[in-house]
Amino acid sequence: MSDFKVELLATAGDPQLIATAGALGCFEEDSSSEILKKLLALSPEERGKKCKAVLKNSFGMGHGSVGDQGYFIFSIEDLPRAATLQLCLPEFASHLQQSLRRAKPERGFFLTENIRGNKHFGQLAVDVLSESFQFYEEMTKAGIPGEDARYLLPLYTKTNIQTALNARELCHLYAMSNKKSIPWVVRGVVDDMWDLARNAAPYLFENFGANYEQLAWYPSSQLYAESNLTMVRLIEAYGTKNNHAEMIDRSSVGGPITAETIREAVRNRNEAELANLKHVHFEFLVKMSLACFHQATRQRTWNQSVESIYDAIRAEFEKPFSRIYIPESIVKMNLALKYMALHQKMILLYKDMLQCGLPPQEAIGVAPHSLMVYNWIHVNGWNAIHAIGKRTCNKAQLEIRKIASTMAQQIKSEMPIFDGYVEPQCITYGKCPEKDSCGYHEKA
Repeated sequence: MSDFKVELLATAGDPQLIATAGALGCFEEDSSSEILKKLLALSPEERGKKCKAVLKNSFGMGHGSVGDQGYFIFSIEDLPRAATLQLCLPEFASHLQQSLRRAKPERGFFLTENIRGNKHFGQLAVDVLSESFQFYEEMTKAGIPGEDARYLLPLYTKTNIQTALNARELCHLYAMSNKKSIPWVVRGVVDDMWDLARNAAPYLFENFGANYEQLAWYPSSQLYAESNLTMVRLIEAYGTKNNHAEMIDRSSVGGPITAETIREAVRNRNEAELANLKHVHFEFLVKMSLACFHQATRQRTWNQSVESIYDAIRAEFEKPFSRIYIPESIVKMNLALKYMALHQKMILLYKDMLQCGLPPQEAIGVAPHSLMVYNWIHVNGWNAIHAIGKRTCNKAQLEIRKIASTMAQQIKSEMPIFDGYVEPQCITYGKCPEKDSCGYHEKA
């Protein structure tokens, strides 16, 4: 019997139904709101079949944004802080946790049955942990601030926490918590969260396959990893002699990252090594259409700074066609001149509106998606492997695919150890994750 208690406080509506409507809305003319109404009009059996099929071919194929739309909020009572440390590792989960300064002897601490029942050290464990709480009380009564007195409280100190996360991050947490190096109590609480979420939204958590394993999730620190070779090397090189921070020479940040550790990260889905890749940095200045920027900005783990749209459109009407993107298909169909004329008409319309006194923030809505802006993009080593891999896929939209391919070539030129990993996703993953393969993986 677990000491902790997990409750699913709330979801954002029906998580799997909302995720399904959003996924369908990416490809249908109707809004997700209209699609949701149609789904609700179906019988429960038909609705379930529809949700299962859609989620299998979206979230189940590694399209994590679909899972982001299903949201879950948990209340967890009397959970050891050893477990809450794990819950807080994924960077896109959110938590409200009881302060350790509120720890009281009556709340107590958690011990497994194997500890409590051991005739050699069970009682000693109870005595020592009890003593730490008693000392905490003694210190606070003596006027020691709780934030200082708490240092001696054990990781098994019980606490309460409210955790909010989406389906993608719950899948992430579940995967990273079911490894042999993870404390039992962590696995226990995550399993309970998983079961409650699956009861509420079964088709968001059905086993649809590998889902790229750790590569589909933004990697988090791994407190309970069995080992972390890169961190060992980094500590050997930069280990501090005191408790203060030590700045690392940016030019040698990639030193601990080797072809060996990249291979370990990707081939064995070692999340500890995947997280290390976030400390390798590449900067790009990219000129892209507003349509392309819309795609790029949804890549939430890229750090981006974009040019003001007002500056961009001003540059376009000062120097016509300097900020226009023309798709190759338009050129091939001999429609470029007409395309350019309409683009220019929209730009001039914006200019006329300003001259008539309309505020630019109101007039800007007439600007075409063909207008190009400059985007300053920072990607890390993990982005280089996963995010650029998705964007260099033959299924990706051509403009962003060309941009991503250029970025990939420059990354491999800058750091050759990434060669073979900053590739279309089928090469990186070892298989095509798309429903309909283009055949590139088989030809490569």
